[in-house]
Amino acid sequence: MKISFIGSGNVATQMALALNRISSVKIDQIISRDRNEAKHLAQQVRADHTDDFSRINNFDLLIMAVSDDSIDEILEKVELPNNKIICHTAGSVSSEVLKNVSRKYGVIYPLQTLSKTKDVDWTDLPVFLTTSDDSTQKRLLQVIKQLTRETHIITDEQRFALHVSAVFACNFSNAMMQVSEQICQDNNLDYKLLSPLIAETFEKLGKMGPRHAQTGPARRGDTRVMQKHLDFLQDRALEKDIYKMVSDYIQSRS
Repeated sequence: MKISFIGSGNVATQMALALNRISSVKIDQIISRDRNEAKHLAQQVRADHTDDFSRINNFDLLIMAVSDDSIDEILEKVELPNNKIICHTAGSVSSEVLKNVSRKYGVIYPLQTLSKTKDVDWTDLPVFLTTSDDSTQKRLLQVIKQLTRETHIITDEQRFALHVSAVFACNFSNAMMQVSEQICQDNNLDYKLLSPLIAETFEKLGKMGPRHAQTGPARRGDTRVMQKHLDFLQDRALEKDIYKMVSDYIQSRS
């Protein structure tokens, strides 16, 4: 299968590198507004590259691995064949944005936080597919199943719910780590001191589930400790509000 990518960011990079290892796949072209990034990724997968959206080569599958907000803008710029498979990788965008572009379309959504510089083990990485028809689904599964054992067929609505869940689980968790890191730095503490606690927290999540793994003053209803924490955060208005809101949520679910 000849595959081209629109995009050269984190998702495009990791998907292209992974698909390039499949013998039946040829990464043919990287199309990106960032000419240097397109060239860099193309060199890694031995593909052509361009920043000119009017110069897209022939392909069997085009993967639009760009930000959710960029999809409509890019679709307005390109003319694509209506008999080839066109997919995007966005969690919050319906597959039907591609309906008027091609009669064969879908979404390939890897549920993972991806970075260009960190190697990815795709073996058990969940990848979710939404497709326009059974034949498109079959062709995509033939490829994706060579990447991962965890392939799932879901609807646009399910993928959107999954995306919202992922923001809470991943992005918001990471933001809380940033708060922890800043508090440590401001008090001459090494943030790495929290590493064993963080590791244990996520290990317990996997074994017990989040509801049963919850501990801490809010879970215990220890209002005196919570008030001391709020007093400590007196000069950090945003963090204080977050502390109170999350504590309220924990107590409402306890």
